[in-house]
Amino acid sequence: MQVNPEEAFVLFSLFDVNQDGNISYDEFLRGVVGEMNQARKQLVRRAFEKLDRNGSGQVDLDEIKQLYNAK
Repeated sequence: MQVNPEEAFVLFSLFDVNQDGNISYDEFLRGVVGEMNQARKQLVRRAFEKLDRNGSGQVDLDEIKQLYNAK
């Protein structure tokens, strides 16, 4: 795919959401995949809540170990 410098600048600007001059993995992924729809957000929220056993808003390794056996 060939783009001229102006098109490259526009593309870069679209991906660089926080305008720090870099495109992070998250910015790239969001630019390619797009935002999650409401159904996907609810599914992710339910999965997170299952992992977040103590309701702290963060998932730590001990909580994951309680739910999953990696053997």
